[in-house]
Amino acid sequence: MFFISHTFTRPLGSLVAGVRALEVGDFRYSLDARGSDEVAEVTRAFKGMRDSLLKTQQELLEAERLATIGRMASSISHDLRHSLAAIVANAEFLCESRLSTEQREELYQEVRVAVNQMTDLIDSLLEFSRTRESLRLTHANVKDTVEHAVQTIHSHPEFHHVRIAMTQQGNSTGWFDPKKLERALYNLLLNACEAVASQAGEIEVELREVSGGVEIRVCDNGRGIPEPVQGKLFEPFVSYGKENGTGLGLTVVQKIVQDHGGDVTVEKTSVAGTVFRVLLPLAAASETTTLPGREAKPAPPLMARTKQVQSE
Repeated sequence: MFFISHTFTRPLGSLVAGVRALEVGDFRYSLDARGSDEVAEVTRAFKGMRDSLLKTQQELLEAERLATIGRMASSISHDLRHSLAAIVANAEFLCESRLSTEQREELYQEVRVAVNQMTDLIDSLLEFSRTRESLRLTHANVKDTVEHAVQTIHSHPEFHHVRIAMTQQGNSTGWFDPKKLERALYNLLLNACEAVASQAGEIEVELREVSGGVEIRVCDNGRGIPEPVQGKLFEPFVSYGKENGTGLGLTVVQKIVQDHGGDVTVEKTSVAGTVFRVLLPLAAASETTTLPGREAKPAPPLMARTKQVQSE
């Protein structure tokens, strides 16, 4: 019995365990392929197949990484050239001494728009590259953060006409990163402003207290999102109906919200408009001390979280 167990049962058990480990993506499981019998031969063949699979997977990941960098570089260079060309052209026009005050102001606005586009691009790239460790949790009010994002949007001359209203139900204070959340809300509002009609644009931001946090809905009366694009909205480099843009805006929104332990979805979209829904847990005291690289600080207990949402 010992001979049978040592020669057949244990090696077979090790091989089966190795197969099961590979099923869940574990390429490091140790396989015993000693001996010259059939079981050892099969084990060695399986180990060789596993090593080849790991090498192929690593090569594919590297190829995908390089392709992603290439797409990003192409998109960035295109957008930067577009904005720089606008700045240079308008700067040359501003050198004309015969321009009226109104003409100069119009050219200055064009320059501001181009500068804002470049700033948005750089900010999106920086946010895209950061990790969750960069969160700086502060006890603040989401309502104030929304108002700051709206003010930033209205600083863009091309969006002065867009009406943005806000409603609130219940409490919206808690522990979160106001700067990061403002960036996410700004991107959602920017997306909505670009979708609405030039003179009849209306956007509403709805805040509602939910168990464990706050729900934020950004609603617009724009043209809606085509169905083929809806499932890819949060993927990098996906954009629709824009002459320029890296397609990182909604990717950054999702990253920031998920870094907070929340979730963002497209609640509905049609020719009558689109609604983005953000579910943002407001961190409890124990969670404010767990982010790497931060000094632990005590915080008062907030609403108990009853719904576990997706975390990056």
